[in-house]
Amino acid sequence: MDYTEIKSCRGCHAGNAELEAVLEMSPMPLAGQFCATKEDALTASAYPLTWVQCRNCGLVQALEDVRDDLLFSKYNYASSTVGGLVRHFEGYASFLGERFGESEEISLAEIGCNDGVLLSKLPDDWRLTGVDPSDVAKSAAEGQSHYELLNEAWSADRVRELGWENRYNVITGSNCLAHITDLRDVFEGVALALKPGGEFWIEVHDLAATLSGAQWDTIYHEHKAEWSEDALRRCLAPLGLALRETHRLPLHGGLLRCGFEKTGQADVSSSKTTDSAPGLAALANAYSRRREHASVQKLLAAKSAGQTIAAYGAAGRANVFLNQIPELEPAYIVDESPLRAGKFLPRVATPVVGRERLAEEHASHCLVTAWNYLDDIVEKNPDYQGEWLTAFG
Repeated sequence: MDYTEIKSCRGCHAGNAELEAVLEMSPMPLAGQFCATKEDALTASAYPLTWVQCRNCGLVQALEDVRDDLLFSKYNYASSTVGGLVRHFEGYASFLGERFGESEEISLAEIGCNDGVLLSKLPDDWRLTGVDPSDVAKSAAEGQSHYELLNEAWSADRVRELGWENRYNVITGSNCLAHITDLRDVFEGVALALKPGGEFWIEVHDLAATLSGAQWDTIYHEHKAEWSEDALRRCLAPLGLALRETHRLPLHGGLLRCGFEKTGQADVSSSKTTDSAPGLAALANAYSRRREHASVQKLLAAKSAGQTIAAYGAAGRANVFLNQIPELEPAYIVDESPLRAGKFLPRVATPVVGRERLAEEHASHCLVTAWNYLDDIVEKNPDYQGEWLTAFG
C-alpha cells in the first residue's frame, strides 16, 4: 500500500474522531516527483488528497499519508539552488549567531538540514549536527567537515539510542515539520535532546498566510501539516517547551519563525478544543472556483487562440496548480535547478527546461507558478516580451 489514512493527529496524537475534513482536492501525483520520460510522467501514480483539522490542537494536516520512501528517497529539492532561500538562510544564520554568540560551547542540531545551506553559514566554533534522511543531504555532506550528518529521520527513540539526551543548546528546523508523519514523536525527541533552558527554533509555512491568500497550491502530500502559532503552542507546551518569540517573515508566501524554551514544566492547559481556523471555508471556495481566476481565464483564451503559453518554477506549487487545472497544458515549464532539468511533471507531462527556452521559443504568456519568487524571476529574464501572470500573491 503506497498510502494510508492517519488514525490520530500528527501533532498532539488526538484520535481520528477529532479530525474534521475541511477540503478535498482532486487526486494528485507527488508534488516533489519529476519523471525521466514523458511516458513515465503520463503513468505516474496519483493519490487522494484531503485536508483535515484537529479539533484538539488546531493543526491542519493531510489525511492521506504517503510512504516516506516514495516521497523522499529521490528528493528533487536542493535549497542552495534557490537564490531567495540562500538569502533567507544567510539572514537566519546571522540571527542565530547574534543570539548565541560564537562560543565553542554552543551545540546545535538542525532537523531536515537538506544540503546544509544553513549549517554551512553558522559559526565555525559551534558543534553542528544535521539530521536528514534524504539523498540530497547525504550527497551534500560528503567531503565536508563543518558539520556531522545523521542520514536518518529524527525520532525520540533514536535520540535515546544515540545517548543524545540533554546534548544541544539549540535545535532548529526550517520547513521540515511539513514533511513528517509523526510530529509528536519529533517534538518528544527535541524535548529530550535539548539541555535545560535550551531553545527550539522552528520555521514553518504560516497557515494564516495560506488562508489569507487562499493558497491552495501549497497543499500536497509532502506538506503533511500546515501550522498556526496557536497549534504549535498547543502541541509543544505539554512537553515542557514554552513559546517565547514569534517572527513573521515573507518567505514562501508567509513564514512563521517560533522560538521555544525547554522549561521542563509541562503545560497541559494549553491543549484545549479549538474552533476551525478562520479562512478555511474561503480557501475551499477559492479552490472550487480555481478555473474562474483571471490569470487562468487569460491563459485558456491564449491557448484557444493558438498561442504558446509557458510556466516558470517547477516546484511543488507548479505540480499542484497544473495538475488541478490540467487543461492549461503549458508547452514547457522553466526551472533553474539541475535536479529537475530535462524531466517532466507527473501526470500532465510538462517538460522542464532551462531559462534559454523562454528566449528561444516565444510564449505569449508565462504563468509564474513559483509566484513567491516573482520579482527574482522577472529580473533574471529582462528579454522576455510576453506577459507574466500569477494566480496568487
